[in-house]
Amino acid sequence: MSTSIPLLLCADPQGDTAAWRQALAQAGFDVALKSLDDPEPINGEPVRMVVVQEGAEPEAALGLCRRLKARPTENFVPILYLGGDAAQRRASLDLGADVHLTLPLAPTDLIAQIAALLRIKDRHDQLNVKAAEANRTSKRLQAAYHQIDQELELARRIQESFLPQTLPVVPQVRFAVKYRPCNRVGGDFYDVFRLDEHHLGFYVADAMGHGVPASLLTIYVKKGVKPKEISGSSYRLVPPDEVLRKLNRDMIEQELSDTPFITMIYGLLDQRDGTLKFSRAGHPYPLLIPREGPIQSLQMEGSLLGVFETNFTIQTRKLAMGDKLLLYTDGMDAASYRVNPTGLTSLMAAIDDFRSLPIESLVDRLSHDLFQQTRQSDDFTLFGIESLV
Repeated sequence: MSTSIPLLLCADPQGDTAAWRQALAQAGFDVALKSLDDPEPINGEPVRMVVVQEGAEPEAALGLCRRLKARPTENFVPILYLGGDAAQRRASLDLGADVHLTLPLAPTDLIAQIAALLRIKDRHDQLNVKAAEANRTSKRLQAAYHQIDQELELARRIQESFLPQTLPVVPQVRFAVKYRPCNRVGGDFYDVFRLDEHHLGFYVADAMGHGVPASLLTIYVKKGVKPKEISGSSYRLVPPDEVLRKLNRDMIEQELSDTPFITMIYGLLDQRDGTLKFSRAGHPYPLLIPREGPIQSLQMEGSLLGVFETNFTIQTRKLAMGDKLLLYTDGMDAASYRVNPTGLTSLMAAIDDFRSLPIESLVDRLSHDLFQQTRQSDDFTLFGIESLV
């Protein structure tokens, strides 16, 4: 049991400690001797445990217990009290002793009790080491989390900068949008832009998943959409099916290790007469809300972007005055309205109730009411167009 860190034996200077010191030495313990009156018996020195031997004045030993327990320390130092009767036992334990042994006492009993306390101390010290390591790990994790949080905030600002800050305002048509990412950054994205004095391009897309990987795809697609070709003083508006075909080819040519699935609808609107041309790549079908008559799901073929070479079809519709078109992402699958099943059925029921509202109010109302009863589990975008002529 020999160790370079001693046991501290605190006793009356006038008392006889030779027998205890000899017994402890024979058991392999190094022993340091201090007086009961010493105001700082440990005094910053490493000590395995303290044995307090009561002398002629019990108050001195009890006062030492009180001082030892009051001192601030990160390490557990057991206190073994040797002394008086039952009353003294209660007092010593109340004042900080961990064990009280009544004298007279056989040396073998003292050694056994010391060994037991040291086993407890060793276990306590091991737990302290583990707790300290856990605390260091926690601080490293907090630092890493803070770094990730800063990077996510930067990603959010970058992604937000790629979304239109305002929607075009033209006399013939109105646009409205509600975008709610599930996390700080999301995989949904959209845009509306003027192509010339008569035409506007727009799209709504959804990258697989959500979070940072999906948000990076949104930035790639934003840069990859080429709606207009300029040659000298002339230009050509690229048809929607061709826009999707070129974007799809570009994504495939990147040969990314993980295939990035993206759904998208790209549209071209002639604001003079409301002619709408659009193509679809695996995206939920657009919903046409005529001024009068039933809501129509504009179904058409179109594969996901980034999977394989394919052609896309193009569909043409003409929006009359008061007609509205809604595009949305698959976050709508969790939508719930009144007693209707979640998803498209709830969306259609809510649209039917509020279809007379202007497009801005309709989009606001739908995005609010459809997620009152269910939790949003994915990114969600609702994009609307209304013809005013």
